[in-house]
Amino acid sequence: MDLLRRFVDEPPDFQSFREVKPTLLTCWWATLYAIAIIFIRVVGRYVRAEKVFAEDAIMMLAIIPLLIRMAFTHVVLLYGTNNTTTDNLSALAIHNRQIGSQLVLASRVMYAAYLWAIKFSVSMFLRTLTESVWQRSHQRYLRYLHIFLAVTFVATIVADLGACQPFSHYWQVVPDPGPQCRQGSAYLLTMGMLNISTNLSLILFPIPMILKSRLPIKRQASIVSRLALPILSVGFTAYAIAIIIDRQFAQPIRSLLASFDILLATFISNATVLVSLLQDKGYKKTKYKHGTEREGFNTTFKSPGVKGGLGGIGEAVGRVRHERWGSDEDLMRSESDDASVRKKGDGTMVSVESIGMQDLKGEERVRGERSRERTKDRAMPEMPGKAKLKEIRVATTWDIRVEDSEV
Repeated sequence: MDLLRRFVDEPPDFQSFREVKPTLLTCWWATLYAIAIIFIRVVGRYVRAEKVFAEDAIMMLAIIPLLIRMAFTHVVLLYGTNNTTTDNLSALAIHNRQIGSQLVLASRVMYAAYLWAIKFSVSMFLRTLTESVWQRSHQRYLRYLHIFLAVTFVATIVADLGACQPFSHYWQVVPDPGPQCRQGSAYLLTMGMLNISTNLSLILFPIPMILKSRLPIKRQASIVSRLALPILSVGFTAYAIAIIIDRQFAQPIRSLLASFDILLATFISNATVLVSLLQDKGYKKTKYKHGTEREGFNTTFKSPGVKGGLGGIGEAVGRVRHERWGSDEDLMRSESDDASVRKKGDGTMVSVESIGMQDLKGEERVRGERSRERTKDRAMPEMPGKAKLKEIRVATTWDIRVEDSEV
């Protein structure tokens, strides 16, 4: 019952700018750190791949509503809102609170726009992470997820702008417009529940396709644990709702917790990419090695003049399984998988399990023979009859010696 009474309680006490200033500085700190995280992610990926991916572009565009929200929040914390006591307020203070009450509506829209933009970016990134187990039906599920994100975003905006009638009561200071217009309780609860539900959908979306895959149980558990990071944001949102209601919907605490939520959501949505940059994994610009045939994921090395490959005779052909080095799904590789994969100099990944020590030695022997033959070809001119000097074998059959006495 105490929780429900907060909806009809008197407005919170007045707070001067000196009291709100630490909150304002903390909000700017959280916003700038969130922007720094996005810049590190986008610049790091661009340096490695020399291209801008769709999810990175969406993440960069999300900075626009983030900065707009913080600009509005700065004015809101400076001027205050109508959700406060109105005793002994001057005409200028009332005017300033009217401006703050108008801007707080716009800041809530920008806050939701930023969170939903990074959710959309995460959904696009999940597409590449699960590329190895992706099926045609999963594209339909992804479309449903995008529709769900769009519908929930619209519902959040409606809850922000449609809970108070007439609309001008949103920024009315004197007389008191009522708790439904100054507290923003409908927006708080709607935004909180939809934020939780969308985060849970981002967690649950890739899990069925991972569990249905033929991946080992250990790797499935590792992937699911990495994709479950948004659960931290779910817990923080539930905590923030309870704190805001307990503080009588005071705007400073709402702005502070919203800034922390932005920072946490930004870190969670970029954590996988940031870790990949530190571990030197993820998408890279493709590099090709001269003389290596790459078709699909298999490469066959053959020695000229010999039927077999890898220095063998007959049909002994060694096949090396190449995996695409640079795919974002490599971010989901476990440490045990890394131990069984070796990186070649041309940027491809070679499975050590499919290569024996004899194959490796044979490959080195073939390369050495090729190198010696090319050296001889450049050093020796062609003999008449299109016969090369390296193909002539001379045997010392006669041993002729000349004595001085016979001359």
